[in-house]
Amino acid sequence: MTEKIICVTPNAALDRTLVVPDFAVGHISRISRGVVVPGGKGLNMMRAVKILGGHPLSMGLLGGHTGRMVAAMVGEAGYEAEWTWFDGETRTCTIIANADGVSTVINESGQVGSADWRALADDVCRVAESQSARTICFCGSLPEGAPADAPADVIERLKALGKRVWIDSSGRALGNAIAAAPFAIKVNAEELAAVMHVDAQKRREVIDAAASLLNNGIQIVVISLGAEGALLFAKEAFVKATPPVIEPVDPIASGDCLHAGIVTALARGASHAEAIRSGVAAGAVNALYAGGAQFGYRHYLQVLSETRVENLKR
Repeated sequence: MTEKIICVTPNAALDRTLVVPDFAVGHISRISRGVVVPGGKGLNMMRAVKILGGHPLSMGLLGGHTGRMVAAMVGEAGYEAEWTWFDGETRTCTIIANADGVSTVINESGQVGSADWRALADDVCRVAESQSARTICFCGSLPEGAPADAPADVIERLKALGKRVWIDSSGRALGNAIAAAPFAIKVNAEELAAVMHVDAQKRREVIDAAASLLNNGIQIVVISLGAEGALLFAKEAFVKATPPVIEPVDPIASGDCLHAGIVTALARGASHAEAIRSGVAAGAVNALYAGGAQFGYRHYLQVLSETRVENLKR
């Protein structure tokens, strides 16, 4: 049976992306096109995993009319999902992309109770144990109201079940996760620097901080470098992948597609070098499309063929 990849979005959203070539604050503009999709990092990852030939199972907290819209859109698109419902309203986020490929993001904050988080944790552990899923990815911010120790609580439970937990988050949630030593983390340099108390502008400090995490039980650390590509650290590997130069349309969700490309490749048995190359190609091709994880597979293969990988020395 093909392994399922559980993509957890604790703070899901309805994302509305507007392509506004002449966008400027204080001016009236007309959009050239708009895209409305289920949003949040795990839902972006879900779409990318499917495009790349993987088998995602989406989970997360949903509530209210907007939550029902998100669930309906995911189901109608043919994705498998197991939702945890809460007594509230799922947030809405607006992304405005201009002619230069620069996006302005306006995010609402999610709000749940601690009991809602515990319900999500219980559901994720139940599904992870019952499904053919070894990899569980917690993606994005935590909603306001999540317990102070989240997501370390659920990481410990999933590790006890023998699952590989990936974390893509920031701030306190990332710090809590690192303390619980998940299988892997995927971050950018600024996010890692903030929790490790190093200078994000000093690449050597960031690299040393990432390498130090491998001594604390984390097996893989991925650092996104934006247009430069990404670094992957493991006990037996230190690899950089660099994408071709592109003219971005909308870079939103490129980090989520990077994550999807790596995890999907590893689930197929790819090497670390192949996985980071797949992830960087997915992140780059995503930036050529509006809406987050809306790219075509053939276009991905083209970008993949132009993505370079090099083994580095620490």
